[in-house]
Amino acid sequence: MAKRSSARPIAALAMFLLGGDLLLGCAAAFATEDAVRNQLARKDCARGKFKDFYLQGQGGGPPASYTGRVFKLSQNYPNQLPPMEDYPWLKIGFKNGGPVDPGAYLQALLDYGLEGNVEANFYVEDNKVRKWYGMPWMDWNTEVASDWPGTDGREFVHGFTHKFDSSGKTLSTLQNDFVDTWSGGYFNDRAAFGIGQVYCDSDNPRPGALNPDPAALNNFANGSYIIKLLFSTVTEKQLPIVKDALEWKAYVFVNDDPTWRNKGPISRFARAVSTIRLIQIDVSVRDDRSTTGWLLGTFGYDGRAKGETPWKRMVPLGLQWGNNPKVTFGETCSGPDGPCSQEKLTEQWINPKAAEELAAPPLNFDHLGYGGRLAGPVDNAKASCMGCHQTAGFPTVPILPEFSANGSVLKLDAGRQPGTNQSLRMMYYGDVPSGVVFSDTQLYSSDYSLQLSMSVQNFVSLRCAKRPQDAHAIKPEICAELVQWSKAQRKSIGDLLTFGSPGQNGGPIRSESRGR
Repeated sequence: MAKRSSARPIAALAMFLLGGDLLLGCAAAFATEDAVRNQLARKDCARGKFKDFYLQGQGGGPPASYTGRVFKLSQNYPNQLPPMEDYPWLKIGFKNGGPVDPGAYLQALLDYGLEGNVEANFYVEDNKVRKWYGMPWMDWNTEVASDWPGTDGREFVHGFTHKFDSSGKTLSTLQNDFVDTWSGGYFNDRAAFGIGQVYCDSDNPRPGALNPDPAALNNFANGSYIIKLLFSTVTEKQLPIVKDALEWKAYVFVNDDPTWRNKGPISRFARAVSTIRLIQIDVSVRDDRSTTGWLLGTFGYDGRAKGETPWKRMVPLGLQWGNNPKVTFGETCSGPDGPCSQEKLTEQWINPKAAEELAAPPLNFDHLGYGGRLAGPVDNAKASCMGCHQTAGFPTVPILPEFSANGSVLKLDAGRQPGTNQSLRMMYYGDVPSGVVFSDTQLYSSDYSLQLSMSVQNFVSLRCAKRPQDAHAIKPEICAELVQWSKAQRKSIGDLLTFGSPGQNGGPIRSESRGR
């Protein structure tokens, strides 16, 4: 496989897809008035209790020789929803669920996210223009199921988490070895309000409180915004277009090869301060005018582009506001490796110049995703931005059909046979509305924020685990809910396997899961 992508540990058991026609033209249903959110919001929230980085206070901090700045999580989340600004993207009109000028809309999103943060080197608490925040519980993070628990957690220099590993030839034909991607996500004040409501009690998170209104969709408020920086250990020799890219120091793995690290012991996950380079920026925004209530965009670095600074040489690759769920792989692509047409994918915009130039040999950096849908330059080339993010929720589910239980039964292979089993695959490229769960195995939507769903999963992986030292500790409410959820899922499967089957004397079979 070209690269690994985030496969979450709790598998989906059954899933559903809302019909495409139902999901169009429903933007008004996304919104809850600000006054209602504020009226129902909890005001007694405790702040400042989350750790800043992996193994903080347990040997994960800076070595004695380190003299640089140490990351501090911006976590004083507002208890009241701040008013919307006069956001620059609001000046651009919409038609058929998307912006009439997608390129200008995407650039407006980037400019907003960089304003004040570039000068602060994205130590966002120093931003002089507006307030920004980070996601709690990313200090202990397991990004990929095969990784050792917690080892992908935040490093201490910039607070970046380990995202995934790109195997040889993924980014260019000159790349012969694994390289690692590390990233940081930053939330504006409107988004931070929702995070703060989920984590109002830092020891008892409530994933269903993203929107305090229990009668509404569990979503971020309109105007919520996230920017994510993705840095890589890749070098200019391996990927020539990273020439003159922004270079920062970070506390990253000494060895980039996950196959070696994951054989253990834990010492193989040793870290050291090393140079990483900015190669991708993702932006996303809640905009009620969109088909789904969200728009997601991505930029890739190109050292050949015009621009006085690395930030100015970030090239727009595309913007997505839907997945065109009725358009199957065979309707856009002539074969497993394309070429793919964009004509029927009307819920996105692809920058044709960037798509061409970032794919010119020796580069493999264009990375349009499944069936020609938008995917970031270092993202999984068999996925799509909105396809992955629509799965965000609790409990977590696989973000790609190949990672699902059903995918293993059907022997899905996105590399060799991406056009098969479209009835299952296209579920992962649906238009899930903002605040709606992706799967009926999920209790709560995390509203397109995979970082929020990972955060809650990271919490339960430690706080709900059965450990002898916690035998007498009071468990958070979410732990009991998770136990109840797991019993219900097992019962559902057990009942399905015995439904309609005659037992003794012709009576119904009592499934093994019943009565537990």
